[in-house]
Amino acid sequence: MEITSGLNEFQNRVYLDRISRLVRDLSSTSIDSQLFVDEMVSLSKLLSSLHRKLGKSIPSIDKNALDPAYFIAAYFDTTNLGDAILVYRIVRSLTRIILLSDRFYETGNEKYALLAIQVRKSLNEFLQSGSNVQHLIYYMDYWLTQFSAFWEFERTIKHRIINNSTFSYNEIRHFNLSKSSDASLVYSRVLDAMLPTFNENVAMVLHYNQALLDIQDDWEDIENDIREDMPNIFVMAAVNYVPYHKIKDSSPEMIRKVVLSRINSSGGPIGKLVREIHDLSEGVPVPNSFGFLKSLSSRYAETLRRTIFTTYF
Repeated sequence: MEITSGLNEFQNRVYLDRISRLVRDLSSTSIDSQLFVDEMVSLSKLLSSLHRKLGKSIPSIDKNALDPAYFIAAYFDTTNLGDAILVYRIVRSLTRIILLSDRFYETGNEKYALLAIQVRKSLNEFLQSGSNVQHLIYYMDYWLTQFSAFWEFERTIKHRIINNSTFSYNEIRHFNLSKSSDASLVYSRVLDAMLPTFNENVAMVLHYNQALLDIQDDWEDIENDIREDMPNIFVMAAVNYVPYHKIKDSSPEMIRKVVLSRINSSGGPIGKLVREIHDLSEGVPVPNSFGFLKSLSSRYAETLRRTIFTTYF
């Protein structure tokens, strides 16, 4: 399974030119955060053309591995397109490994474990071909091992939900920050190894941004997570008021309303969590080249407030 795409030299050059123009526009102009996010979506689509797809059978894995923030951070810090694309390819491969492993732990389907091994093998071969990044091969073992502890923790939370346990705010907060810790434990380590002005504050902001994005994902996945008995912070908050078996037995069209009826307010545990994470991000100073990450924190938090707390109620 190759990392690079099957584009010919001319097609590759066309995509690189379009990516270069777009990222230069992002770095040279002052634009509002919503427009910046919109441009990130366009950039993500262009970058994905440079990376071979996993296959049509699991499109959700690649859909969730498209975050261009690490590419933008690398370009803003180095102004070197080649280095930024290298960061993107490594981070996207690592994201695929995490997501495939996550699906394996959730379903027990060996297909996902085998695909994760294939992606890791391809990434190792790719890194072997670059003299300045070969050391990342053995670094990655440590990064991935650190995050792998989360999957056992997730299983514990799953069993507690099924057994109608309740959860405090601190437990919900801990689960969300643990789930999003792949940003600081794995992906940000690539920036640490390759960028001149990266520091641990940048890793913290990346972690907080991922935590906000994971809240958005949980919001969108409420029905699917209940169907598969997977942990979800909205469900963890709701079971303090409605036993899980009653939520599970609700009709598909009523599940979301049952979950959100007691917690869908800015003063509830999820609203508190969004505010806390945003405040934490705001309080962390980062080098100028990474300042856009804090703008993203504000945009993600505002999107959550607008989407979650003004819908249905």
